[in-house]
Amino acid sequence: MKGISVIIACYNSSRVLADTLRHLQVQKGCEGIAWEVIVVDNASTDHTAEIAEKVWEENPIVPLRVILETKQGEAHARRAGILAAKYDILSVVDDDNRVADNWIATLHKYYQNPEIGLIGCAGEGAFETPPPAWFKKNEHAFAIGKLYEGQFTDITEHALVPGAGLSVRKKVYDHLYAQGWKPFLEGRVGNKQTAGADSEMCLITRRLGYKIYYSNELHFRHFTTADRITWERLRNMTYGFGAADVFILVYQIHWLESTGRTSMMTRLRKLWWFNLLGKKINYFTKKNKIKDPQERELFEIRNKAFCETIVKERIKFQEAFAYLEDIKPIKP
Repeated sequence: MKGISVIIACYNSSRVLADTLRHLQVQKGCEGIAWEVIVVDNASTDHTAEIAEKVWEENPIVPLRVILETKQGEAHARRAGILAAKYDILSVVDDDNRVADNWIATLHKYYQNPEIGLIGCAGEGAFETPPPAWFKKNEHAFAIGKLYEGQFTDITEHALVPGAGLSVRKKVYDHLYAQGWKPFLEGRVGNKQTAGADSEMCLITRRLGYKIYYSNELHFRHFTTADRITWERLRNMTYGFGAADVFILVYQIHWLESTGRTSMMTRLRKLWWFNLLGKKINYFTKKNKIKDPQERELFEIRNKAFCETIVKERIKFQEAFAYLEDIKPIKP
C-alpha cells in the first residue's frame, strides 16, 4: 500500500522519545499522503510504551501503534516494525531524532523515482550538555555530520549511510524475508554497542538492484544526552564497527565482482586468513604514525575487533559469499 511507515525502535527511551514524537506531530505539506508511526518497544524496563501513547494522544495526526518485541537487539526491533508496517516506504527514525516538519513530504517526493531503494541523510547535533573536545573528530560515529556532498546524490558505489534517518522500500524486506534471509549483523543489543545492521540494510538493498541516495536536503536534529557521549561508549562502538567490518567486506567484494571488477585481490580477500594477515600488517605499519593518542587508541580497537571477529567467525565468513550469491535480485 502506498504511503510511509515511520518506525522507531526503542529501548528505555523514556527520556528522549516524547520530543521525537512531537516533531512528527507537526508535519506540513503531507495532505493526501498516507502515513503512520510504529513504536517498537524492545523489552524496555522503563515507561517507553506509556509515554508514546500519552504523547500521541495530544495530537493524533495519523495512526500510531506501539508493538512489543521481546527479543532484544536493534535488528529484531526493526524487523518487528517492518513486518507490522502497512505502507511501502519505511522511514527509520531513532528514538532521539527530531525530524524537520517537511520530513514526510520530502520522502514522498524522493520515492517517486522507482530506481531508488534507500535514502540516507545527515543529522545535526543537538546536545544536552556541550560535547567533549574529542567529539567533533568522531561525530560520524554518533550519526552526526555530513558524509557526502550535493543536495541529493547517487551514492550507490559507496552505499553506506548512517542508520539514523534512513528510509528504505518495504519491498526490499518483503523479498528478503520470503527467501528466509538472515542478516550477518544484528546491530545494537540493549546497551551492548554492537554495530553494522544499518550498513547491512544499505548493502543488501544495493544487492537487490536498487540505487542508494544521500540527501543534504532532508534534515533532522540528533538530540544526544550526556550519557551517550562518553569516551567509553565511543570505544565500545568502535569495537562494534571493527567487528562489523568483517561482513561489510563480504558485501564490498561481492559488489566489485558482480560489477565486473574481479581480480586476484578480490579472490584473495575471500580467504579469512589473508584478511587477518593484511590487518596485522596494516596495524604494525600505521600505529606508530598516528601521533594523537586518542586516535591511535581507536585505531587499535577497531583493528583488534576485526582480527578477533574474523578468527572467531572464519567459517561463517567463508560461507557468506555463497550465501549472498544465492539471494536473488529484484527488478525495481
